[in-house]
Amino acid sequence: MQDLKLTVARNIIELRRKHNMTQLELAERLNYTDKAVSKWERGESLPDIVVLKTISDMFGVTLDYLVAEEHADTEPD
Repeated sequence: MQDLKLTVARNIIELRRKHNMTQLELAERLNYTDKAVSKWERGESLPDIVVLKTISDMFGVTLDYLVAEEHADTEPD
């Protein structure tokens, strides 16, 4: 489970930074606190499935993308 937490953490960080968002901005769009986003990005906890789906929709990726360790050569939009 820890590996999954770290994988999701890395992917959220990557997508958030690629879209030039701060943790606070992401948190506000999700109606969560920046502390919750920080915990997700440190791999201390995982967002629930509804939040993961919202994140995937927001960044235009699949749920599979969020939980995959490696991605195809194509980058998300």
